[in-house]
Amino acid sequence: MPTELSAQEVDDLRARLVAQAQGLRAELAAVDAQATTLRTDRGLGVGDLGAKVTAADRLRADAERVRALLERTHAALDRLGTPAYGRCTVCGGSISRDRLLAVPHADVCVGCGRGAGGRRRPAAR
Repeated sequence: MPTELSAQEVDDLRARLVAQAQGLRAELAAVDAQATTLRTDRGLGVGDLGAKVTAADRLRADAERVRALLERTHAALDRLGTPAYGRCTVCGGSISRDRLLAVPHADVCVGCGRGAGGRRRPAAR
């Protein structure tokens, strides 16, 4: 059985997820702007190349992290209000109400999140 949430909780979660998505899009735009600035900065000396490469790697990692979280946020918005919301995408069991209220984009239960080092595997169908 999926996790039971009140209509008010669903509305609150939707508002939080929408706000989270907006914040993540803004964060991604800022990371992209920094990457563009880094790519166009031609005034660096040879000694600064290592720092530039390190900064570019950090920006790529930041962008990947933000994109992954944005994807999970959009997926949660798609599931919200359906029986799929509150179901673990790995084992198919219920995600606890407290976990959903704390982490509205959660798509795995605590047990599956801890298992296999937190790596996600699609639920067997």
